Amino acid sequence: MTEKDIKNILESELHTIQLHTKIKNKIQKTCMENSKQQHNSKTSRIGKSIAASVVIAVLGCSTVYAGYQLLNKVHVNEEALPALDAMQIVQINPLTEEADAYGKIHKNYSDFNTLKQDLGHPLIDSDLSHNNPYMLCQLTTNAADYVMIQVDNFILGDTDNYEYIESENRYIYTHGTEYYSPISLTADLILSESQLRNGWDRDYLGLFQFVESYTSEQGFTVNILQDTLLEDNLENVISEKSAIFVIDGVRYSLKGRISIDTLKKIIATLK
Repeated sequence: MTEKDIKNILESELHTIQLHTKIKNKIQKTCMENSKQQHNSKTSRIGKSIAASVVIAVLGCSTVYAGYQLLNKVHVNEEALPALDAMQIVQINPLTEEADAYGKIHKNYSDFNTLKQDLGHPLIDSDLSHNNPYMLCQLTTNAADYVMIQVDNFILGDTDNYEYIESENRYIYTHGTEYYSPISLTADLILSESQLRNGWDRDYLGLFQFVESYTSEQGFTVNILQDTLLEDNLENVISEKSAIFVIDGVRYSLKGRISIDTLKKIIATLK
């Protein structure tokens, strides 16, 4: 079972749970302790990545969709990041796919343009993502309140030698010099007044630190986070960075193992 499978299962199973602050603190403490114990393990990166997904999936969840609370804020270790532009209700095309036992629709795509056409709502793109045969896209929605979009391998950079692992629905690759990993993209869309009213928070606990907030060349606010798991470990490995921002009412994130300067250059290409 892959990290993405675990994340999807958690998001489905926990869709009515709201966590007490004490539980959040306990998860945060456990993740930090586990990351220290696994610091020198060859297999620690997989374990830590899964732990990070568990924390985000469990703590990023609300009343309409999986326990999100408050007003669309992003927190790192319980500290609210600088406010982003406001999320807004958007309109999408009706989806006819059958929902699962939890009332969710999951649809996979190998092409981002096809996903956007099915969705019927404009999403950001970049010239850096074009002519890319290795994208893996997934749309998840309850068709009433929210849509979540995940695009793996959105931008390849100088990564190379992609090989598809069918049993795990993922690609393996050789890292580059500037890009230690490809860049992934996520998008969160609000469809209903009730979801907008309840908000859509995300919490990143223990594994990330806030780096900076800045205004992009296009005029939107961007918050940048950085993975802290590589401190004092694995020389010459580029740590994971995440950029979070809202454009036209839709919240996006870009994530990958690149420098902050390269991440900002990518953001400058978005349109």
